[in-house]
Amino acid sequence: MSTALAQGTPLRGRELELERIREILEHGRGTGSALLVIEGMPGIGKTRLLQEAALLAERLGYDVNPVRPRGGYARCPRPSGPRLVILDGTGPVPQQPRHATAGPTGTPGDCRPGLHGGPTRAAVPAGRHRDRARTVWLLAHRPGEGMAAPAAALLGGEPRGRGERLTLGPLGASDALRLAQDVLGADPSPALARLVDQAGGHPRLLIDLLTGLREEGGVRIAAGEAELLSRRLPERVELRVRSTLERYSGSCRQLLCVAAVLGDEVVYEELALMMRTSVSALLPVLEEVRATGFVRDRGGRAAFHSPLVRRLLADSVPDTVRAALEQEAQSLRTARAAKRRPEAVPAQPGPHAPERTGLTETQRALVGLVADGLTNQQIGRRLALSPHTVNYHLRKLFKRYGVSSRINLLQAVAGTR
Repeated sequence: MSTALAQGTPLRGRELELERIREILEHGRGTGSALLVIEGMPGIGKTRLLQEAALLAERLGYDVNPVRPRGGYARCPRPSGPRLVILDGTGPVPQQPRHATAGPTGTPGDCRPGLHGGPTRAAVPAGRHRDRARTVWLLAHRPGEGMAAPAAALLGGEPRGRGERLTLGPLGASDALRLAQDVLGADPSPALARLVDQAGGHPRLLIDLLTGLREEGGVRIAAGEAELLSRRLPERVELRVRSTLERYSGSCRQLLCVAAVLGDEVVYEELALMMRTSVSALLPVLEEVRATGFVRDRGGRAAFHSPLVRRLLADSVPDTVRAALEQEAQSLRTARAAKRRPEAVPAQPGPHAPERTGLTETQRALVGLVADGLTNQQIGRRLALSPHTVNYHLRKLFKRYGVSSRINLLQAVAGTR
């Protein structure tokens, strides 16, 4: 997020987080010290939240004083009031200090409000317990990246020390829409609102999407409404996703691209089969994949937070390779579904006994995905069918076997083998 945009727009959807920061700051105004680690996926708004925390601390009478990772700066007199130390190891310095003083080397000293944009592994000043009383530490941290300044080192054994962790998640739909209104200066049209929703509540991705659309003429603002003119994703979004992926290993990028080709949600077992390995062998790279913030766990599946990100990752794979991956995945799914079908249950003779004829390839694949517990929409994505077509095929199978539920259908199909 650019500095100008961050400072010129309200912070959306973080009221509960700010209230928790206020509680920590109130604790620090007493005689105790505190550490709050703020973590979340890249671009989720950690630095933006730290900016608001610094302003809030100043209003509460804090001396907002960043810590630099190396020496060479002017020393400051010990503050008489409570002190807030912010370590932002997730990006560049988000704002310029208002009262910077020059140190011996001509660089600004740290006797002023502001945020530190150096690495999270900043040096922790040594000192006695009384030097750390009434000091609050805020640390921005990405999951999967270690911290060399644990709570014990920062709090220094202070008996009234308080250590907590705050995890930032995606914005809700209404907050994402309000952020879009802030960026555009107008209400998104219905088509643009649907595109906003596909950003998955990711603030930086959403800002890049809308800013890029404006830069490339993809939106038109008239009569207070922003109309979507182009379905093409702007270059800003592509660069954002690419720069995020560059932080991670080749195995992580490969797994994400394969998952993106397979769909919005991918079973871990299926990913392991595609990678010619086991789920247990994939655990290290799966941890890295989750650290990107692009996917989350959902009942044994890897689910993409944002359809936009999945689309960009899938589009990054050459067409011929993508077609081969889709064909390979379909073969694996069919084989896996056949393996996981229920054991044969002898069919009971009766007036409505089902026909004992074979199923088509599509029907076999559909029954296998029903056995996996997938919804009509998920089955449609796997088989490149609309949910309406999936429902049509299911109704035909229900009628054919004289059943009225998915469980009875699976039992009936098993009984015809």
